[in-house]
Amino acid sequence: MSETSTVMADANTRPKSKKELRAEKKAAAKKLAAAKSINQALEQKPTEDEIKAEKHRLKKELRKERLKEREKEIIKEMRREKKLRQQKRKRRELHAVGGGINPQQAAERLKERRNKKKQKRERDAVTQDSTLESKEMAVFDKVFNGTGEEDEEGTRVLEMGVKAKDVVIGKGATVQNNSLVTVRYKLFGGKFGALIDSNNKFVFRVGKLEVIQGWDIGVLGMKVGGTRKLVIPPKAGYGSKDIGAGPGSLLYFDITVISCT
Repeated sequence: MSETSTVMADANTRPKSKKELRAEKKAAAKKLAAAKSINQALEQKPTEDEIKAEKHRLKKELRKERLKEREKEIIKEMRREKKLRQQKRKRRELHAVGGGINPQQAAERLKERRNKKKQKRERDAVTQDSTLESKEMAVFDKVFNGTGEEDEEGTRVLEMGVKAKDVVIGKGATVQNNSLVTVRYKLFGGKFGALIDSNNKFVFRVGKLEVIQGWDIGVLGMKVGGTRKLVIPPKAGYGSKDIGAGPGSLLYFDITVISCT
């Protein structure tokens, strides 16, 4: 046998030291632990609660990301608005009195703007006065001169501009001055011809100033059972007093004579 073979045989047969035994033991323990960890990882499966928890975590992270993106968009929008406000302010300062031009030019521009506004107000006032005057003249001509809008067929113009139209001709006694009459009436007026007043049994004596002049004039010649429409101008009615149709408005009456003595 050679010397080399003799040395190897002695190394294999000699007893191991404590240090070598501890090292082998540690290595074996590590291998065993690694094998167990691998087996547990292969054998272990996630439960439903773990799956739900993971989904919840992912959703939460996704919401956080979306919130961050939204915050970024809001910040960008705020910056854009701030920039626009700054630009508008600069434009206002540029066009304001003394902004970007010398004081003399600023004063001239200010004076020019004021003159334009004044002229516009004057034109509007003239136009308004002209329109109002035209309307007043049209009403005056219609009520007092019988011109303007065409009257209904059968309408008669009486004293003081009172207009009357017989709707139903009565067959009873005729109303005259000093007659004691009982009437049923309705009063209309205002912009939309609303019903202002009504009475089913109103008694007065004709010609004794117990009622407005328009009535004393308008009911003359009516017969019991007859119905007449009256259009009464302010001077034959309540003047400038407002009784619900507006001050100085035309009054429209429907009058039916119930009795006359």
